[in-house]
Amino acid sequence: MTVERAAVAGLWSTIDIVSRQVVQFIVTVILARLLLPEDFGVVALLTFFSGLSLVFIQGGLSTALIQSTETTKEEESAVFWWNLSASLVFGTLLLLLSRPVADFYGYPVLRPLMFVAAAQVVLSACGAVQTALLSRALRFADLAKAGLLATLLSGIAAVGAAAWGAGVWALAIQILTFATVNSALLWVVSDWRPVRHWRIATIRPLAGFGWWLSLSSMLEVLYTQGFALIVGKLHGARDLGFYNRGASTQFLASAVLSGVLGRVALPLFSARAAEPEALKRGLRMAIGLAMLINLPMMTGMALLSDLLITVLFGKAWLPASPILAILAWGGVIFPLHVLNLQIILAQGRARTYFRIEIIKKVIGVACVLFGSFFGIFGLAYAQLTVAVLALFVNVEPVRRSLGYGVIRQLGDCGGTIVVTAVMAGAILLLRPLLHFAPAANLAILVAVGSTIYAGVGLAFRVRSFVEATRVAKILLRGGRPIDALA
Repeated sequence: MTVERAAVAGLWSTIDIVSRQVVQFIVTVILARLLLPEDFGVVALLTFFSGLSLVFIQGGLSTALIQSTETTKEEESAVFWWNLSASLVFGTLLLLLSRPVADFYGYPVLRPLMFVAAAQVVLSACGAVQTALLSRALRFADLAKAGLLATLLSGIAAVGAAAWGAGVWALAIQILTFATVNSALLWVVSDWRPVRHWRIATIRPLAGFGWWLSLSSMLEVLYTQGFALIVGKLHGARDLGFYNRGASTQFLASAVLSGVLGRVALPLFSARAAEPEALKRGLRMAIGLAMLINLPMMTGMALLSDLLITVLFGKAWLPASPILAILAWGGVIFPLHVLNLQIILAQGRARTYFRIEIIKKVIGVACVLFGSFFGIFGLAYAQLTVAVLALFVNVEPVRRSLGYGVIRQLGDCGGTIVVTAVMAGAILLLRPLLHFAPAANLAILVAVGSTIYAGVGLAFRVRSFVEATRVAKILLRGGRPIDALA
């Protein structure tokens, strides 16, 4: 694996994820001004049930295809038919649960919406194998074309429906349109087709890794999206809408970065899984580059949360501002979580992955149960606490295998932390002096903060800034291959 190939793959993966997230974000901003917080809260409940099904289908055997450097056509086809069969089972289960779920939460509209969730699960399963194989081959350009077009069309459909007064159904139309268009386009850009005949025994070489990963992914959804169930029942769809808006805004930035890291890191690390020193060098470099972007971004989001919410969604959504600020501080260390978990998966240690997910969820559930007594802000602080504690759990297997623990990883980010602190100080000093409209204040503070951050980092030649400059030169040079992990 060369730096050039990894860099190009990373570039296309970034284009894919950033373009989709930007389009989705613009659509969400428009929809937030056309729909009610309750509408977003109801769909957040729906997303929990469909998400739980999707991670079982897409997060297990499909990811095992990426982790395995080579698979046969029969194995790939077996995964496809297994995914499709499982999606039909889960879809049927969602239909059976539609009435009890609607009655439990007191929102009758959830009953027909569960049909949308069932359809989404089946449609998404149709393109899961194509996505895995394209990712393994680092063909992110093809994924970008399919994903962006599906996001654009689904966004247009949702905004049009909302403008016509469809209410919560505008969000349901968006979900269905994306799932349909994305899966259809994946069949167009990929020349892979399943064979008709398959045997369950064929997937056994992948099942060990896939089964543990599926359970781990389901635990993650139960925990992260389980917030919707708690908030929706205890505090209602309106508060859930506010919580979801703050969480979604914070997650937007994290999702872009983690999506790029996850896509590129797993195949890159998997190719060097048998070389501990190479993995350690690659992880160290990846952490430096990821934190270079994430640390100032999350810090700025926490400090300017009220301006950000007001400018993007309007004053009606201001109750989401404190939620965004709290979650943004937890998001500061998000790249460390993602990259350390990718190392564990690259080493094929799916059972270890599952064990640490159980430990984290036990910690998380305890924090959430305690935080739930203090409303949506208590839940947000619970998330922040879990983010800190979970870091030690995620890094421990990497510390044992590579000798690279939490203290050393944070120490390698020391320069970036100092530069970010300088930037934060400048923002806090400047903000009281600005008395313009919220949009103008936000633009000025972001511009000044970014300039100070980049200027100080480059002037003092902080390691991560130097590494970023080196990667940028590689992208522009396109010259001789250099070992990506050297």
